[in-house]
Amino acid sequence: MGDATSAAAVETAPPAPAVENFAYPEATPEGPYRVLPQYHSKPRKLRIACAGAGASGLCLAYKLEKMLVPGSWELTLFEKNPQFGGTWYENTYPGVACDIPAHDYTFTWEPKWDWSHFFAPGDEIQRYFEDFAERHGSHKYIKLNSKVVETRWNEEEGIWNITLENQKDKGLSKDWAHVFVNGTGILNNWAWPEIEGLHDFKGPLMHSAKWDHTVDFTGKTVGVIGTGSTSVQIVPQLQKVVEKLEVYMRSPTWISPPFGAGALDDVHKGEEVNPGQRQYKFSEAEKEKFRDDPEHHLMFRKKIEAEINGLFGMYFQGSDLSKQFRETITNEMHRRMGPGNEKLKSFIIPKWSPGCRRISPGDGYLEALVQPNVEPVYGGILKITPEGIVTADGKEHKLDIIVCATGFKVAFQPAFKVVNGLGKSIQEDWVNGPNLYFGVSAPRFPNFYTIVGPGATWSNGTLLPSIETTIEYSVKMIKKIQSEHIKAIEVSQEALDEIYAHFDEFHKGTVWQEECRSWFKDGKIKNRIYLWPGATIHFLKSIKDPRFEDYNIRYRYKNRFAYLGNGEVKAHTTGDVQGLSPYIRNSDTEWSVE
Repeated sequence: MGDATSAAAVETAPPAPAVENFAYPEATPEGPYRVLPQYHSKPRKLRIACAGAGASGLCLAYKLEKMLVPGSWELTLFEKNPQFGGTWYENTYPGVACDIPAHDYTFTWEPKWDWSHFFAPGDEIQRYFEDFAERHGSHKYIKLNSKVVETRWNEEEGIWNITLENQKDKGLSKDWAHVFVNGTGILNNWAWPEIEGLHDFKGPLMHSAKWDHTVDFTGKTVGVIGTGSTSVQIVPQLQKVVEKLEVYMRSPTWISPPFGAGALDDVHKGEEVNPGQRQYKFSEAEKEKFRDDPEHHLMFRKKIEAEINGLFGMYFQGSDLSKQFRETITNEMHRRMGPGNEKLKSFIIPKWSPGCRRISPGDGYLEALVQPNVEPVYGGILKITPEGIVTADGKEHKLDIIVCATGFKVAFQPAFKVVNGLGKSIQEDWVNGPNLYFGVSAPRFPNFYTIVGPGATWSNGTLLPSIETTIEYSVKMIKKIQSEHIKAIEVSQEALDEIYAHFDEFHKGTVWQEECRSWFKDGKIKNRIYLWPGATIHFLKSIKDPRFEDYNIRYRYKNRFAYLGNGEVKAHTTGDVQGLSPYIRNSDTEWSVE
């Protein structure tokens, strides 16, 4: 032990670490408690399943590799589509683009310098995720054409039993996991509008989320149903090629100037710009500067994010910023629709404040609505016939093609059946609405994490940082499960009741409680508002680290301290000098024991 020569040799040339073996955890061992023959917190191997291989699934794979011990986990991303990518794979309608500036619509640690436009088209975003998966080897975790139809908790074993449907032959198969992650998002399942006779229409009928690229719109009479974000993007594209376009408008909507565009001031360098033109195409020189000067690119991205986070005050009812936004957007909408068009202006500009429903920015939409070949049709639809649409006034509108830009069936509940150890499904448990803590954990459903579900940030800010931070939160939970031999960990109803009470009090003063129908309120006009009570950055601060005190825990062994093991730490198994002395240092720096 006192041989300095051998000690130096160990320090300068440590032996190659042995490949560790990790075993699946036992269910609940019988017999008296015994000290485990393991070092402190040695992880058990966990199987992790995730529904969806869009941004959430790809981020999960990356973060598991970064945050957990290699070999101590297994992952399968079950993807129902024949290709991964989620929203950006499924939505290919004309004009599809993101309403968040492209340079901030990336994983925050992995920027892309060569975006073609300030707001990226959908196919370019899809390529970003495909390139990300290629760079990080994500494909090995993905199982395509595999739709999760049920996951059922087995309390005795501490596992989720999963039923899958093969989307090619509709055959069923089984799998299992210790932890289940729902990464499907809440805008995942598109749905036909509930209109009598919809499928009696004899011409081409399509939904924005299932676009038929074989249909030629040139010179046709087309009806577009809806005024949401997809309609806002589709209408300007179709207007250019059709003979006549009828836009069926049931509800008003705010069409805003771009968010985050202040960062373009450095690009425009004081030049005059069209205030209604939110899009911008980057030059090759600008892209090269982003590439060659990472600090310049980073500051450009930070300015976008800071501007968006700084606008949260607009969501407080009656605030100066809310009044300013109402005036600015109203004037801009009037300007873009031009003189006249009073009926359109009266209908489309809402009475409720900007932000009560998610604001829809969109180039060319208002301009398209006032073109000679476009007719806004107000009020409800009575039914659809083989020839076209019958409106509430009894008039039949003859159409060649119908496009349903009616969005998605908001999946506040998972799109698949989730059953807990009591035999109760989430659908049965959530009879009075969503019951999800921080948009991630549900009482009575252990080892189950939803990525940015109801109660998280959807109304304001950039979504990907919320996805990333919720993934990191879930992986921290997984790490605790595997290192402390936890069978089941589930959030308490008491904690959820208290955060919802905070939601309710906070939202008494926000624009979201005004008289608008919104999926923030589960599709209702008056309802609990399932939005985080704060800006996106406020949400990130709140969910950065789990509050384990809000959770109920059941352990696999008869003693919660079984993970302490045989009195050794991991470095005892390797003889690593640094690992056996991390607290010996020259200054007061942070230290930890692996």
